[in-house]
Amino acid sequence: MNFLAHFHLAKNTDASRVGALLGDFVRGTPEKLRTQFPDEVIDGIMLHRAVDQFTDSHASFLDAKKFLSPERRRFAGIIIDIFFDHFLAHHWQEHSDRPLNLFISEVHRILDRRTDWLTPELEALVPRMQSENWLGSYGTIDGLALTFRRVSSRREFLSPLVGAEEDLTYHYLSFREAFHIFYPQVIEFAKIRHS
Repeated sequence: MNFLAHFHLAKNTDASRVGALLGDFVRGTPEKLRTQFPDEVIDGIMLHRAVDQFTDSHASFLDAKKFLSPERRRFAGIIIDIFFDHFLAHHWQEHSDRPLNLFISEVHRILDRRTDWLTPELEALVPRMQSENWLGSYGTIDGLALTFRRVSSRREFLSPLVGAEEDLTYHYLSFREAFHIFYPQVIEFAKIRHS
């Protein structure tokens, strides 16, 4: 899952939501991470990792890979995660009682007040995430195109990500069906991990 889903699947606490973001940016065992972060932040990081594992082995995710163009299939994890954030944004009201714009504002406030839990890399990234409205932009095809250009610029080998939104438009109903099967199951998975 990508940023929006990870924030949504986290517990409704500052620490869990920060951990949901940190999951893509920190490495190491929980014991090693304890030298840097409080336990609840580490729980959020571990939830992020567990959700990623659950996603990568889920039948709907694996089935959705076949709809990607051959040159992009090796990047399926990145692409489908972003596609699923697109569908989450579109079908937000089915999964949350709070309007999406209020949820995004709340996440931004958490990141602003918990800079002490962010890595230097994330501390530099968060203002861009907010000013460019990354979480809100997943809901449009133009926003996805921008996201794929942004991600592809990080490393030269990621250049095939440019234009990945075309695969979504060609197979929109198939990707949407995969999301609708998958997302309720990952919500239940996250709830079990919370307890």
